[in-house]
Amino acid sequence: MTREWHSKSEEETAAAGREIARLLADDALVYLSGDLGAGKTLLVRAIATELGADPLEVASPSFSLVHEYPRQGRLPIIHVDGYRLSENRREWLEIGIDELIRGPGLKFIEWPKRNFDEFGQATVEIEVHVENDESRRIRLTKHGG
Repeated sequence: MTREWHSKSEEETAAAGREIARLLADDALVYLSGDLGAGKTLLVRAIATELGADPLEVASPSFSLVHEYPRQGRLPIIHVDGYRLSENRREWLEIGIDELIRGPGLKFIEWPKRNFDEFGQATVEIEVHVENDESRRIRLTKHGG
């Protein structure tokens, strides 16, 4: 399944995020890719908020690499930012990617840079691209059922 949204504002991106939230399983593994500054973290914030996380907790994990957002009575949301990591498998293992992917909860991996099939296949891919007029094209591809 593939869905696409075109956003001309942060509000429209957030609205797309709320729609996307309703399409995700509680244990989905989501790869997020796109241009730097395209709004990937804004999109994750909207999704996480719609799914019960505290919006004030959701931030770009660029400096800490991994954030966990608890949700009342539900599995956590894990948010990984691989921007500063290379394709080197060891770097990803050092942040515990195998345990994170196999563990409970909804997992978002920004800038995945490598295929994590050895740990579990992505169930959803989201691409966010800045268009010529500064609008965003958000494309969701859901794999499997």
